[in-house]
Amino acid sequence: MLFLRPFGVPKLLISSVTAMPAYANRLAEYFGLRDITVMHTVVDTVGLNPLVRTLAVNGANAICGMVEGVEAPQKEKKPSIAITEFGFCDKGAHYVRELLEKDYELVSFHATGVGDRAAVDLVSQGFFEAFIDLVPASFSEYLFGGNRASGPNRLDAAVNQSIPYILSPCGFDMISCGPIERRDKGDPLWVSRKLAERKLLLQDAIRVQARTSVEEMETTAKAVAGKLNQYKNKKLVKFIIPKKGFSSLSIEGGALYDPVSDEAFVKELRKHLAPEIKVVELNADINSREFAQAVVEALTEGLKKKS
Repeated sequence: MLFLRPFGVPKLLISSVTAMPAYANRLAEYFGLRDITVMHTVVDTVGLNPLVRTLAVNGANAICGMVEGVEAPQKEKKPSIAITEFGFCDKGAHYVRELLEKDYELVSFHATGVGDRAAVDLVSQGFFEAFIDLVPASFSEYLFGGNRASGPNRLDAAVNQSIPYILSPCGFDMISCGPIERRDKGDPLWVSRKLAERKLLLQDAIRVQARTSVEEMETTAKAVAGKLNQYKNKKLVKFIIPKKGFSSLSIEGGALYDPVSDEAFVKELRKHLAPEIKVVELNADINSREFAQAVVEALTEGLKKKS
Protein backbone atom coordinates (compact mmCIF):
# COMPACT_ATOMS: atom_id res chain seq x y z
CA MET A 1 0.00 0.00 0.00
CA LEU A 2 2.97 2.33 0.57
CA PHE A 3 3.62 2.37 -3.18
CA LEU A 4 0.02 3.45 -3.88
CA ARG A 5 0.21 6.72 -1.92
CA PRO A 6 0.17 9.74 -4.27
CA PHE A 7 3.05 12.07 -4.96
CA GLY A 8 3.72 14.50 -2.12
CA VAL A 9 2.38 12.29 0.70
CA PRO A 10 5.27 11.49 3.12
CA LYS A 11 6.42 7.90 2.76
CA LEU A 12 9.13 6.02 4.67
CA LEU A 13 10.27 2.44 4.11
CA ILE A 14 12.55 0.81 6.70
CA SER A 15 13.95 -2.43 5.33
CA SER A 16 16.89 -4.78 5.56
CA VAL A 17 16.67 -6.03 1.96
CA THR A 18 16.39 -2.97 -0.28
CA ALA A 19 20.15 -2.92 -0.88
CA MET A 20 20.35 -6.59 -1.90
CA PRO A 21 21.66 -6.75 -5.50
CA ALA A 22 19.08 -9.38 -6.46
CA TYR A 23 16.24 -7.07 -5.44
CA ALA A 24 17.60 -3.65 -6.29
CA ASN A 25 16.52 -3.57 -9.95
CA ARG A 26 13.04 -4.88 -9.20
CA LEU A 27 12.49 -2.42 -6.37
CA ALA A 28 13.70 0.44 -8.56
CA GLU A 29 10.60 -0.04 -10.71
CA TYR A 30 8.52 1.11 -7.73
CA PHE A 31 10.90 3.68 -6.28
CA GLY A 32 11.13 5.33 -9.68
CA LEU A 33 7.42 6.18 -9.57
CA ARG A 34 6.99 7.24 -5.95
CA ASP A 35 8.77 9.74 -3.72
CA ILE A 36 9.62 7.14 -1.06
CA THR A 37 12.33 7.72 1.53
CA VAL A 38 14.19 4.46 2.13
CA MET A 39 16.10 3.69 5.34
CA HIS A 40 18.36 0.66 5.05
CA THR A 41 18.63 -1.07 8.43
CA VAL A 42 22.05 -2.69 7.85
CA VAL A 43 21.16 -5.31 10.52
CA ASP A 44 18.21 -7.69 10.37
CA THR A 45 15.00 -6.46 12.00
CA VAL A 46 14.54 -9.44 14.33
CA GLY A 47 13.83 -8.53 17.93
CA LEU A 48 14.32 -5.17 19.64
CA ASN A 49 18.04 -5.10 20.17
CA PRO A 50 19.76 -1.72 20.71
CA LEU A 51 20.55 -1.23 17.01
CA VAL A 52 17.03 -2.05 15.81
CA ARG A 53 15.57 0.14 18.56
CA THR A 54 17.71 3.06 17.38
CA LEU A 55 16.55 2.53 13.79
CA ALA A 56 12.91 2.43 14.87
CA VAL A 57 13.25 5.69 16.79
CA ASN A 58 15.09 7.37 13.93
CA GLY A 59 12.45 6.17 11.48
CA ALA A 60 9.63 7.47 13.67
CA ASN A 61 11.36 10.82 14.00
CA ALA A 62 11.91 10.97 10.25
CA ILE A 63 8.30 10.31 9.26
CA CYS A 64 6.97 12.64 11.98
CA GLY A 65 9.23 15.39 10.74
CA MET A 66 8.05 14.89 7.18
CA VAL A 67 4.38 14.88 8.23
CA GLU A 68 4.75 18.04 10.33
CA GLY A 69 6.52 19.92 7.57
CA VAL A 70 4.70 18.54 4.54
CA GLU A 71 3.48 20.87 1.85
CA ALA A 72 1.14 19.39 -0.72
CA PRO A 73 1.90 20.18 -4.38
CA GLN A 74 0.37 23.56 -5.05
CA LYS A 75 -1.46 24.61 -8.16
CA GLU A 76 0.76 27.13 -9.88
CA LYS A 77 -0.57 30.32 -11.37
CA LYS A 78 0.57 28.99 -14.72
CA PRO A 79 -0.87 25.64 -15.93
CA SER A 80 1.51 22.69 -15.62
CA ILE A 81 2.28 20.58 -18.67
CA ALA A 82 4.19 17.29 -18.80
CA ILE A 83 6.66 16.70 -21.63
CA THR A 84 8.77 13.64 -22.49
CA GLU A 85 12.09 14.01 -24.25
CA PHE A 86 15.55 12.51 -24.73
CA GLY A 87 18.80 13.33 -26.46
CA PHE A 88 17.66 12.58 -30.00
CA CYS A 89 15.00 15.32 -29.91
CA ASP A 90 16.66 17.72 -27.49
CA LYS A 91 16.59 20.75 -29.80
CA GLY A 92 12.94 20.24 -30.66
CA ALA A 93 12.07 19.93 -26.98
CA HIS A 94 14.07 23.07 -26.26
CA TYR A 95 12.12 25.03 -28.87
CA VAL A 96 8.82 23.78 -27.41
CA ARG A 97 9.84 24.89 -23.92
CA GLU A 98 11.05 28.21 -25.29
CA LEU A 99 7.66 28.87 -26.87
CA LEU A 100 5.64 27.80 -23.83
CA GLU A 101 7.64 28.74 -20.74
CA LYS A 102 6.17 32.24 -20.48
CA ASP A 103 2.62 30.97 -20.02
CA TYR A 104 3.09 27.41 -18.72
CA GLU A 105 5.08 25.40 -16.18
CA LEU A 106 6.74 22.56 -18.11
CA VAL A 107 7.79 19.43 -16.25
CA SER A 108 10.20 17.25 -18.27
CA PHE A 109 10.50 13.46 -18.06
CA HIS A 110 13.55 11.67 -19.46
CA ALA A 111 12.15 8.99 -21.76
CA THR A 112 14.29 6.05 -20.67
CA GLY A 113 11.64 3.69 -19.32
CA VAL A 114 11.53 4.73 -15.67
CA GLY A 115 10.91 8.35 -16.65
CA ASP A 116 8.10 7.21 -18.92
CA ARG A 117 6.41 5.26 -16.16
CA ALA A 118 6.69 8.27 -13.86
CA ALA A 119 5.11 10.51 -16.51
CA VAL A 120 2.20 8.13 -17.04
CA ASP A 121 1.71 7.79 -13.29
CA LEU A 122 1.67 11.52 -12.55
CA VAL A 123 -0.42 12.46 -15.60
CA SER A 124 -3.01 9.86 -14.59
CA GLN A 125 -3.09 11.39 -11.07
CA GLY A 126 -4.25 14.68 -12.60
CA PHE A 127 -1.20 16.85 -11.94
CA PHE A 128 -1.12 18.31 -15.47
CA GLU A 129 -3.34 20.32 -17.77
CA ALA A 130 -1.85 18.65 -20.87
CA PHE A 131 0.67 16.02 -21.93
CA ILE A 132 3.21 16.66 -24.72
CA ASP A 133 4.58 13.20 -25.41
CA LEU A 134 7.49 13.81 -27.77
CA VAL A 135 9.01 10.37 -27.09
CA PRO A 136 6.36 7.64 -26.61
CA ALA A 137 8.84 5.04 -27.86
CA SER A 138 9.07 3.02 -24.66
CA PHE A 139 5.82 1.53 -25.97
CA SER A 140 7.51 0.19 -29.11
CA GLU A 141 10.48 -0.86 -26.95
CA TYR A 142 7.96 -2.92 -24.97
CA LEU A 143 6.64 -4.47 -28.16
CA PHE A 144 10.10 -5.49 -29.40
CA GLY A 145 12.09 -6.03 -26.20
CA GLY A 146 14.27 -2.89 -26.12
CA ASN A 147 16.08 -1.46 -23.11
CA ARG A 148 13.69 1.46 -22.67
CA ALA A 149 10.53 -0.67 -22.42
CA SER A 150 8.01 0.65 -19.91
CA GLY A 151 5.14 -1.82 -20.23
CA PRO A 152 1.82 -2.19 -22.09
CA ASN A 153 0.16 0.81 -20.42
CA ARG A 154 2.62 3.40 -21.73
CA LEU A 155 0.06 5.23 -23.88
CA ASP A 156 -2.79 5.10 -21.35
CA ALA A 157 -1.82 8.15 -19.27
CA ALA A 158 -4.71 10.39 -20.25
CA VAL A 159 -7.12 7.81 -21.64
CA ASN A 160 -9.84 8.71 -19.13
CA GLN A 161 -8.96 12.39 -18.74
CA SER A 162 -10.13 15.32 -20.81
CA ILE A 163 -6.72 16.92 -21.31
CA PRO A 164 -4.87 17.58 -24.57
CA TYR A 165 -2.54 14.74 -25.51
CA ILE A 166 0.01 15.76 -28.15
CA LEU A 167 2.44 13.12 -29.34
CA SER A 168 5.07 12.49 -32.00
CA PRO A 169 6.74 9.30 -33.32
CA CYS A 170 10.17 10.12 -31.89
CA GLY A 171 12.03 6.97 -30.90
CA PHE A 172 9.82 4.61 -32.90
CA ASP A 173 12.65 4.68 -35.45
CA MET A 174 15.05 2.77 -33.17
CA ILE A 175 15.46 -0.07 -30.70
CA SER A 176 17.76 0.42 -27.72
CA CYS A 177 19.77 -2.80 -27.67
CA GLY A 178 23.10 -2.19 -25.90
CA PRO A 179 25.57 -3.09 -24.65
CA ILE A 180 27.27 -4.07 -27.89
CA GLU A 181 28.67 -7.27 -26.35
CA ARG A 182 25.17 -8.74 -26.60
CA ARG A 183 25.71 -8.95 -30.34
CA ASP A 184 28.52 -11.48 -29.91
CA LYS A 185 26.93 -13.56 -27.15
CA GLY A 186 23.87 -14.91 -28.93
CA ASP A 187 21.52 -12.49 -27.18
CA PRO A 188 17.87 -13.44 -27.94
CA LEU A 189 16.89 -9.92 -29.02
CA TRP A 190 19.86 -9.57 -31.37
CA VAL A 191 19.37 -13.05 -32.81
CA SER A 192 15.57 -13.03 -33.18
CA ARG A 193 15.48 -9.60 -34.84
CA LYS A 194 18.79 -9.93 -36.69
CA LEU A 195 19.95 -6.61 -35.32
CA ALA A 196 23.56 -7.13 -36.39
CA GLU A 197 22.40 -6.90 -40.01
CA ARG A 198 20.77 -3.48 -39.52
CA LYS A 199 21.87 0.11 -39.42
CA LEU A 200 23.30 0.76 -35.96
CA LEU A 201 24.36 3.74 -33.91
CA LEU A 202 27.11 2.88 -31.43
CA GLN A 203 27.29 5.85 -29.06
CA ASP A 204 29.61 3.79 -26.88
CA ALA A 205 29.93 0.18 -25.69
CA ILE A 206 26.81 0.52 -23.55
CA ARG A 207 24.47 2.63 -25.68
CA VAL A 208 23.48 1.08 -28.99
CA GLN A 209 20.48 1.93 -31.21
CA ALA A 210 19.27 -0.33 -34.04
CA ARG A 211 17.02 0.88 -36.85
CA THR A 212 13.45 -0.45 -36.81
CA SER A 213 12.28 -2.26 -39.94
CA VAL A 214 9.27 -1.58 -42.15
CA GLU A 215 7.41 -4.46 -40.53
CA GLU A 216 8.19 -3.22 -37.03
CA MET A 217 7.10 0.30 -37.88
CA GLU A 218 3.80 -1.03 -39.22
CA THR A 219 3.32 -3.14 -36.09
CA THR A 220 4.02 -0.12 -33.92
CA ALA A 221 1.63 2.10 -35.86
CA LYS A 222 -1.20 -0.40 -35.61
CA ALA A 223 -0.65 -0.91 -31.88
CA VAL A 224 -0.40 2.85 -31.22
CA ALA A 225 -3.62 3.47 -33.14
CA GLY A 226 -5.34 0.76 -31.12
CA LYS A 227 -4.32 2.49 -27.90
CA LEU A 228 -5.25 6.01 -28.98
CA ASN A 229 -8.61 4.86 -30.30
CA GLN A 230 -9.54 3.96 -26.71
CA TYR A 231 -9.36 7.60 -25.60
CA LYS A 232 -12.74 8.92 -24.53
CA ASN A 233 -12.15 12.41 -25.89
CA LYS A 234 -10.35 11.67 -29.16
CA LYS A 235 -10.58 15.27 -30.33
CA LEU A 236 -8.03 16.21 -27.68
CA VAL A 237 -5.48 13.75 -29.12
CA LYS A 238 -3.16 15.08 -31.83
CA PHE A 239 -0.32 13.27 -33.59
CA ILE A 240 2.43 15.52 -35.03
CA ILE A 241 4.65 13.77 -37.60
CA PRO A 242 7.96 15.39 -38.66
CA LYS A 243 8.42 13.65 -42.01
CA LYS A 244 12.04 14.74 -42.49
CA GLY A 245 13.17 12.92 -39.37
CA PHE A 246 11.39 11.28 -36.43
CA SER A 247 14.61 11.85 -34.45
CA SER A 248 18.08 13.28 -35.05
CA LEU A 249 19.15 9.78 -36.10
CA SER A 250 16.64 9.38 -38.92
CA ILE A 251 17.16 12.67 -40.72
CA GLU A 252 18.82 12.51 -44.13
CA GLY A 253 22.44 11.59 -43.54
CA GLY A 254 21.67 10.30 -40.04
CA ALA A 255 22.89 6.93 -38.80
CA LEU A 256 19.37 5.43 -38.92
CA TYR A 257 18.01 7.24 -41.97
CA ASP A 258 15.26 5.12 -43.56
CA PRO A 259 12.41 7.15 -45.11
CA VAL A 260 10.70 4.01 -46.41
CA SER A 261 10.22 2.64 -42.88
CA ASP A 262 9.09 6.04 -41.63
CA GLU A 263 6.52 6.33 -44.39
CA ALA A 264 5.28 2.81 -43.62
CA PHE A 265 4.54 3.99 -40.08
CA VAL A 266 2.57 7.01 -41.31
CA LYS A 267 0.47 4.99 -43.76
CA GLU A 268 -0.34 2.29 -41.21
CA LEU A 269 -1.19 4.84 -38.53
CA ARG A 270 -3.62 6.68 -40.80
CA LYS A 271 -5.13 3.36 -41.84
CA HIS A 272 -6.06 2.34 -38.29
CA LEU A 273 -6.45 5.62 -36.39
CA ALA A 274 -9.95 6.88 -35.57
CA PRO A 275 -10.93 9.82 -37.82
CA GLU A 276 -11.56 12.07 -34.80
CA ILE A 277 -7.83 12.01 -33.98
CA LYS A 278 -6.00 14.66 -35.97
CA VAL A 279 -2.71 13.80 -37.69
CA VAL A 280 -0.46 16.68 -38.75
CA GLU A 281 2.34 15.89 -41.21
CA LEU A 282 5.17 18.40 -41.44
CA ASN A 283 7.85 18.82 -44.07
CA ALA A 284 10.41 19.27 -41.29
CA ASP A 285 12.39 17.22 -38.77
CA ILE A 286 11.70 16.90 -35.05
CA ASN A 287 14.52 19.25 -34.06
CA SER A 288 13.18 22.17 -36.09
CA ARG A 289 11.33 25.28 -34.98
CA GLU A 290 8.57 24.35 -37.43
CA PHE A 291 7.91 21.16 -35.50
CA ALA A 292 7.89 22.97 -32.17
CA GLN A 293 5.46 25.56 -33.51
CA ALA A 294 3.10 22.80 -34.71
CA VAL A 295 3.20 21.21 -31.24
CA VAL A 296 2.35 24.52 -29.61
CA GLU A 297 -0.49 25.17 -32.04
CA ALA A 298 -1.91 21.71 -31.36
CA LEU A 299 -1.67 22.33 -27.62
CA THR A 300 -3.36 25.72 -27.87
CA GLU A 301 -6.18 24.26 -29.94
CA GLY A 302 -6.60 21.38 -27.49
CA LEU A 303 -6.72 23.66 -24.45
CA LYS A 304 -9.42 25.77 -26.11
CA LYS A 305 -11.51 22.64 -26.81
CA LYS A 306 -10.97 21.47 -23.24
CA SER A 307 -12.31 24.71 -21.79
